[in-house]
Amino acid sequence: MRSERFMAAGIVFIGVAVTLLVTDLLDHIITPITHVFLMGSSEGKDVIFFTVMGSMFLLAPLFREDGLLGRLAHLDKNTYLHIAALLAFITYLTGIGVEILIRLRMGVSPFTTFISMDPPASTSITHSHVFKASLSPLTGLIVPASSGIHTGSSLAGYIPFLLPMTLTVIPVIYLMGLLSTGARRDFHVAIVIFAIATTIIGIIDGGLFSTPALTGLSGILGMSALRVPFRPGNLKVPTIIIAGLIAVRILLGILGSVPEYYEVTILDPSGSPDLEGLHVLSEENMGDRIILKLSSDQNEMELLDKLTRRLDGRCHGFFMTWNFYSFF
Repeated sequence: MRSERFMAAGIVFIGVAVTLLVTDLLDHIITPITHVFLMGSSEGKDVIFFTVMGSMFLLAPLFREDGLLGRLAHLDKNTYLHIAALLAFITYLTGIGVEILIRLRMGVSPFTTFISMDPPASTSITHSHVFKASLSPLTGLIVPASSGIHTGSSLAGYIPFLLPMTLTVIPVIYLMGLLSTGARRDFHVAIVIFAIATTIIGIIDGGLFSTPALTGLSGILGMSALRVPFRPGNLKVPTIIIAGLIAVRILLGILGSVPEYYEVTILDPSGSPDLEGLHVLSEENMGDRIILKLSSDQNEMELLDKLTRRLDGRCHGFFMTWNFYSFF
């Protein structure tokens, strides 16, 4: 019975993924739902989510205790989730390290958002796209340019060669999730699969402090701590870990903010930037870059979008400082 239910769910999820990739038929239905836990949900995230979940539902029956691959599971089911969580944490921290390295090389503050151009792609410590960029040579072969799915290709030239790590870690986390499903109840298997899928998306798109990463880690840590009979105290450690990460994310936003102005560092400008309508406090030309200070009287995301449109085709990229307080 389990096999039949999981096979049916897998086929449905894969069908949804294919439909999202080739048509716009389900976009207006699926995206508002997945936005809740994928945050900033795009067609690309949705396709990955339904593909990973669908394939895991199809394979999970093979990893049950009496399944064809069940004999591969020699460790306790929760040990596999601990391994998956540890690998995810190491990968997330590596992404943060790469974000800091990019900024050290460029001589700018770690607390900035970087926008690379052609096509525009953003990344920061709090929402990282370095692993997505590392996959862009492969995803560019699969995803048509007309699809509208952002692969982060313009970031690839600014990051170390992360492709081997990405191609190793993601399949291992995927396998650890499958190996942990064997002795679980069907509902718990579904939670594990959901947690693994969102964790993988968090690695590719968002990083440690993103909603999919926190959602996935909550599921992995929660299921690894779950005991029968259930007691609320089982979830104390996972709750402390996730609450701690959320607190760090908020503190980074506050402590890394420059509320007095936005400092924008434009790399390799081509001609004079279009600054019409922007409240420019100062402008400094430094050879291969222009450093602007702009008034802080506007929302950070709105200014980022405006500058991205204004500077597209006029530079290689730009960094902009944060202003956490502009969202209130």
